[in-house]
Amino acid sequence: MTYTPPNNMSIEDFEMNLAESFVKETHYQQYHQCRALAFQADVMRRQDKYEVALSIINDMKSIYDPQLHSKAIMKEYETDNCMEMIAASTVWLNYFGHSDEALQLCEHVVDTMLPEIKATELVTKHGILIPICRTLANQGQISSAKRALELYRNHVADPAALAGSKAHP
Repeated sequence: MTYTPPNNMSIEDFEMNLAESFVKETHYQQYHQCRALAFQADVMRRQDKYEVALSIINDMKSIYDPQLHSKAIMKEYETDNCMEMIAASTVWLNYFGHSDEALQLCEHVVDTMLPEIKATELVTKHGILIPICRTLANQGQISSAKRALELYRNHVADPAALAGSKAHP
């Protein structure tokens, strides 16, 4: 079943308006504000407006403090979409030729953000690490590709194999 927005709005306009409303309504609660900005950046990404998405992510990064917000976001939304969108932005930065910035952001996510996610939150870690690993692997250096494999193995593959059917989605 396909959703049809009200008043003959296009799906794109409906999503943009929804995201803008979410951002406005959450202005007074930082972790909700961060999540709303992540949603807005994702809407822009789905509409192929990557430069706008990157700008929104930069705004979000000025507010988002993973040590302060990640646990609250995870409790409220089940996954930290802020961290996931920041990780995803490394792929876009790399695509637009900002490889150094993308690599610095990869290291920042791995060193300061990823530790805030519980070891048992494998789906969230997967969502964060896939774009990070992709960015690292696309650098054309064996050491970067090995680093990507090591990160994914240490944070997702090995813990999932150890947990077996008890792995937390």
